[in-house]
Amino acid sequence: MRAPAVLRPFLPTAPLTGDDKWMIFLLWVTGVAMGWSQGEPSSLVPFTRADLGVTQGGMSLILAIARFAAFFAVFVGALADRIGRRRPLIGSLALLLVATGLSALAPDPVTYGAAQALARVGAAATSALAVVAMAEGVSPPVRAYAISFFGAAASLGSGISVMTLPLAESASWRLPHGLPAVLVVVLPFLWRRLPESPLLGEDLVVLPRIELFRGEWARRLALVGAIGLLSSAFTAVGLAFTTERLIGDLGYPATTTILVTVGGGTLGGLGFFVGGRLADAWGRRPTSILALSLALAGGLGLYAVTDLWMLWLAAFASSFGAFAYIPSGGAHRSELFPTSLRGYANTAANYFATVGSALGLLFGSVTIDRLGLFDTLALLGVGLLVATVLTALLPETLGTSLDDV
Repeated sequence: MRAPAVLRPFLPTAPLTGDDKWMIFLLWVTGVAMGWSQGEPSSLVPFTRADLGVTQGGMSLILAIARFAAFFAVFVGALADRIGRRRPLIGSLALLLVATGLSALAPDPVTYGAAQALARVGAAATSALAVVAMAEGVSPPVRAYAISFFGAAASLGSGISVMTLPLAESASWRLPHGLPAVLVVVLPFLWRRLPESPLLGEDLVVLPRIELFRGEWARRLALVGAIGLLSSAFTAVGLAFTTERLIGDLGYPATTTILVTVGGGTLGGLGFFVGGRLADAWGRRPTSILALSLALAGGLGLYAVTDLWMLWLAAFASSFGAFAYIPSGGAHRSELFPTSLRGYANTAANYFATVGSALGLLFGSVTIDRLGLFDTLALLGVGLLVATVLTALLPETLGTSLDDV
């Protein structure tokens, strides 16, 4: 039975198998835990910085420095290419959850930054390895579409963090910040149930890690890294100060902030499935370019308009574009590198993106207090435009067999 025409843009290009659905569910759980843990520091910026006694620029600096620690996730990715995806992935998620709980207990900015540094290592490795595990564990025709579920789960987790704002407003930021740590209870379940990648076995041709920095692999990594760095510099500042913009600058209460960010983001979440389907049918490269363009327009709009409905529309456009890029870009990165370098390459690419977010926040620490949030975002938006051009230089990989890369 054919699905109604109105639903087809949100459905996969081929039916999901039972194994596909099981893999999607397990990594959906992982995504929710990751997104909730990652979302709390950004969502709680107005309350955290006030309690810790730092300025907007000072908080931007703390969050930036913490991101540089994500470099150590690259070693986790290299390990995953040798011992498998499952154990490094679950270990990284455990580190993220525990470090998030420790952040909630921090008595001063330095301790808070140190705990967030550990959290960033876990987050970077979890994000990269979950996408690799999904790409290798599901049917090839639905690879990007399956990754969209992981992205949607991370977005749901981030939305949960925004919904805890009233708790921070009425009590303390420490309680909602520490809540994601309770999800350590799902780790034994994931340990038992998450399957290992079917592509890792005795017949795997193991390439020396130095090969990632030679020839065609090096060119692809340089392009992917630059795209992640430039796009993340823009999105990191935009996301980190969304609640500051709505609550601190425009004076909206927490409930209205939830309406704009969660409401717009929830509908924008359709971008996950539209982006996944488009990437599986139209191509990774054109879908990524379209998604980045929408994210830029919506991100700038959020800091330019003041009317509530316009803010909501900007949040929707920004979210739709950013969410559509996740399955398209995730599938693209997985298909650009061979199996024995895929974990290494993806965590390295994730680190470039994390460095980009750190550089964006460092840039913001200098310019926000002087120029304002919008002008800072506009300058970083030039980099996002460059990222769309660089995306066009990557080879199209739709239909690629991961065994044959």
